[in-house]
Amino acid sequence: MTGSLAPYSGLWHRGPMGRPDISVLIAAFRLPTEVPAAVASVLDRAAGVAVEVVVASDDGTDYAPLLPPDARLRFTAVGPVASGAHAARNRALAVARGAHLLMLDGDDALEGPQDAMAQALATMGKAGAVLVPSVVYDAAGQVVRRIPAERARRFGFSGWASAFASLHLIARRDLATPFRPFRLIDDVLFDLGALAAAGGEVPVADALTYRYQLRPGQATDTDGGRFDAEYARALALIAADGAGFGRHAGAAAAVLRRWRAMNRLVGGGGSRPALGDYHRAVVAYLEGSWPAGRRR
Repeated sequence: MTGSLAPYSGLWHRGPMGRPDISVLIAAFRLPTEVPAAVASVLDRAAGVAVEVVVASDDGTDYAPLLPPDARLRFTAVGPVASGAHAARNRALAVARGAHLLMLDGDDALEGPQDAMAQALATMGKAGAVLVPSVVYDAAGQVVRRIPAERARRFGFSGWASAFASLHLIARRDLATPFRPFRLIDDVLFDLGALAAAGGEVPVADALTYRYQLRPGQATDTDGGRFDAEYARALALIAADGAGFGRHAGAAAAVLRRWRAMNRLVGGGGSRPALGDYHRAVVAYLEGSWPAGRRR
């Protein structure tokens, strides 16, 4: 982005006691090296915007001594252990003060220029939310895929259905609901809920990207059967009462059904693909070369 949009005229001029523009929520579980890197990736892209980073420990570790002193950092009370990412994120959400929210996994990072977050808010305008593109990296640091493709300007449920990977929004605080008690897809439901509340389609950030780093042992490095069970439970919730998706409940269910089918196609519903194989299979599927050179 080259400055074609006016600078974001948010709240940062209020000073340290004013409400932050963005709260970034990080759940930390056995990530003493990764969390400091994730936090630094946020602060390094916060020029021109008031940001706070809320770290919620879920492993009994006090992460404050692992990070440089900074007034923009906040920490939930140390104590809960292995309560799940959804519970830790809700603890962070409960103390977050920002006008907007963004979820960041403790082993991922943000990428972009120093003012990337301010640019993202400028792109958001009055939409209520903006999509932060995800770039998936394998364990060797090579790019596997980017969602959505470069030059995408708008993104909604139809695009989300073919993403087959966690995507994240910077969303107005009033559009966000608590994370649901799912072990693997709580972030997916959170962001789909924000997308629905924002009207089902949002602009795409140009400068800011979400680095989705594949690594052994992360929550998504698991067998397909666990994902299948979570998709089934989420679909049952939507079928019962809409799960808070309102008029977009059908579109949200369509996303989850499609992702469930892809999970079954790649992992058979019970196997554990090698790290990165799922995303490589998705790329081949979307290109029409797998399985067996299918037609688009």
